[in-house]
Amino acid sequence: MSRFAAALLLAFAAAGAWAAAPEAETAIAVRVDIAEDVIRIDAELTIPASAREVWDVLTDFEHIPRFISNVKSSKVLARNGNVVRVAQTGKAGFGPFSFEFKSTREVTLTPFEKLESRMTEGNMKRFRSTTELETVGNATRLTLHSESVPETLLLLNLGRSVIESETQEHYREILREVLRRKGGGK
Repeated sequence: MSRFAAALLLAFAAAGAWAAAPEAETAIAVRVDIAEDVIRIDAELTIPASAREVWDVLTDFEHIPRFISNVKSSKVLARNGNVVRVAQTGKAGFGPFSFEFKSTREVTLTPFEKLESRMTEGNMKRFRSTTELETVGNATRLTLHSESVPETLLLLNLGRSVIESETQEHYREILREVLRRKGGGK
């Protein structure tokens, strides 16, 4: 969700010993393609929770800084039907390098199925993403596709492996928060 446009991280409190086991077993597949100035990310993971439980975390815009470690602030600016305008700031770090990010995104919600996000303001030239949820047995498959054009060459020069690692950490944080809430914590 927000970490790549900026990149991702960790904050949570494991709710009981059982929460660690599903997290450890959950593979987070990430593919990064960098062509010219465009970064494309495709990610997929299956979370042992209902689509509603995953949705509630993904759309908890006001509380994202509590569980996505690189997001400093996240505020809903407006709601109009199924469209939400969200402003976020944060800081992404990659070894000795870091940069602050800010964005205002228009997020179109199709409850329990899809979030489509488009940056309207911020320090990237362009950012679009689609996150889809699909029920698979007693779990939810989350898939992401994003395309971004950064203003800075830093992101382009970091390389696939760093962006993949940061994206995996971002989704680990989301997974942890879903499991924490599912275990009864809020």
